[in-house]
Amino acid sequence: MTAKELIRELQQLPHDTRIIIRGYEDGYNDILQLIPRSIVSHPGQKADYYGEYTDSGKENETGAIRAVELYGENTKAEGY
Repeated sequence: MTAKELIRELQQLPHDTRIIIRGYEDGYNDILQLIPRSIVSHPGQKADYYGEYTDSGKENETGAIRAVELYGENTKAEGY
């Protein structure tokens, strides 16, 4: 999904709609920050637990894609 596509979807929601992400194993968390990333397709990994993309390692890597990670975690968890 691109920023343009996300904005179009978000504009259809009431302004007080909470935006969440999946929790570590279950449940949901609030988004705490947006983190810029440079990603590439995950090389040769077929297992379900690997994401489709991985960090590129360097911003100008050939084939790298600019992305933004919606980051969140459980701020009420022990040790936070």
